[in-house]
Amino acid sequence: MTAVTADAPIEDSTAPATPVKVRGKSRARWFVAGAVLAAALGGGGALFAATRGHESTDNAQIDAEVVAVPARVGGIVAAVHFEENQQVRAGDLLAELDSEGPKAKLAQAEATLEAAEAAAVAADADARVAETNAAGNKAIAEASLQTAKAGTATAVDQIAEADAAIKTASAAMQQAETNRDRTKNLFEGGAIARAPYDDAVTALAIATANLEAAKARRNTLKSNVGQASSKLDEASARAKQTADVASVVAQAQARAKAAHAQVATAKAARDLAALDLSYTRILAPHDGVVSKKAIAEGQSVSAGQPIVQLVTPGVWVTANFKETQIQRMHVGQPVTVEVDAFSKVELRGEIESLSGATGSRFTLLPPDNATGNFTKVVQRVPVRVRVTSVPDGVVLRPGMSVELTVDTKH
Repeated sequence: MTAVTADAPIEDSTAPATPVKVRGKSRARWFVAGAVLAAALGGGGALFAATRGHESTDNAQIDAEVVAVPARVGGIVAAVHFEENQQVRAGDLLAELDSEGPKAKLAQAEATLEAAEAAAVAADADARVAETNAAGNKAIAEASLQTAKAGTATAVDQIAEADAAIKTASAAMQQAETNRDRTKNLFEGGAIARAPYDDAVTALAIATANLEAAKARRNTLKSNVGQASSKLDEASARAKQTADVASVVAQAQARAKAAHAQVATAKAARDLAALDLSYTRILAPHDGVVSKKAIAEGQSVSAGQPIVQLVTPGVWVTANFKETQIQRMHVGQPVTVEVDAFSKVELRGEIESLSGATGSRFTLLPPDNATGNFTKVVQRVPVRVRVTSVPDGVVLRPGMSVELTVDTKH
């Protein structure tokens, strides 16, 4: 057993070995934790303050109008006047097609037009002649009708005269016959000489001849009345036929109009042929860069076939924001654009417009939530941004990826 002296301290095995040092480390740990928490809260607050009122997305890209330049007529490519990715101006000649066929069609159309114009001139002349002839024929027919009427009336009057002459001749013959009979009785009774009797016989013969002549003349006049009546009927029919001068003139004018319509048709065919000939020269519709060349000399192309893609110089940014981000967005708000291809360059812009529907509504098969397979998905709304400032040396090409931030506080 070890001896315990009065001067030696007695150790307590339940007490901590160094209680003062333990309390110092705990305070240090709490101090560090508090400092870290304060820094985190401060940084989070600063970050919240910095990002409050801003909406960002990396679902955005540079856009531009890309025009597929077509061949407007079919044919064989005779010459190509551009290279891949070449800068062109509006109206520059890009390619030429073989023009011999269109030239021949144009010449044929021009000849057809000349023939149609000549036919129209002839039709106009015919219309004028028809008008003059119709009026003249009507006047002649009316005059002939009046002449025939007059002839018929004259023939009727002459028959009346002939009837009167027959009556006169008949009376004369009866008187001559009576004189003959009386002179005969006197001659046979010896009262008169033979000469008076012979004169009476002669007078009877003359009266009889006159009566026969009057009857013959009446028959002749009766035949003339029939002829005059026929002429009257013919003149009346001709007068009726030529009476409608307006219809004859209208028919002639209608033929002239039809001839002029043929001229218009021929002109349209000529213009189409001229257009087809001009379309053998394929021109750049806008300024820009031609890419994706799709033709070569000797190649056959059809109407509407694209020969190259033309990228126009005007660009903008299309940003697809979530539908939960666009609540405070409107046209004119400032935008900051960072292009992936130019990591240290920041572009400025402003919202130009917001799409009228979400992007999914413009797909080939828009989703139908009434089919029973509904799953809620946050939709994206395309927002068009106009770039207002582009630094020198920065070339924006369609399809480039960008990150975009909208300041919604404005």
